[in-house]
Amino acid sequence: MPQNRDIEPISKQLTIVIGLTVVGFMAFGLALSFYRNILFEKTLEDLQAENNKIADKIQQGYTDLEYYQSTQYKDKFAKENLNRITRGEKMMIINTPAPDPLLATDNTAEDMERRQAAYTELLSQMPVIEHWKLYLFHRDRIADLESALVNGAVKR
Repeated sequence: MPQNRDIEPISKQLTIVIGLTVVGFMAFGLALSFYRNILFEKTLEDLQAENNKIADKIQQGYTDLEYYQSTQYKDKFAKENLNRITRGEKMMIINTPAPDPLLATDNTAEDMERRQAAYTELLSQMPVIEHWKLYLFHRDRIADLESALVNGAVKR
């Protein structure tokens, strides 16, 4: 009889282990299914957002088409490109005077920003070793380089 007691707990233990394994696989399958559902819902949301963007573009295209087919656009096109005017209208041509080259200065704020950007770009593209060479051996050239690019003047 003592042998029968040893066999009985082993079969119970085996049954419990097999049962827990099956439950574990079922829990894993449930978690995997839940994750797939979340991914599917995210994909659906992304597709819906893309569909909304496409629908907006289509609606904008219809609006543009309606405008291009309107008499207002045809009239505007004829006036701008064909120089046609309707009866009773007058055409006014506005010419902006050309800037006087003697009074023009090259140091506008936009020009200064462009030159500063060019100087910064030159420094960012320069290898680090060149930075060190300029700093250690040619400190006077740093100021010359900056003034040449930023101020437009070359110091000799």
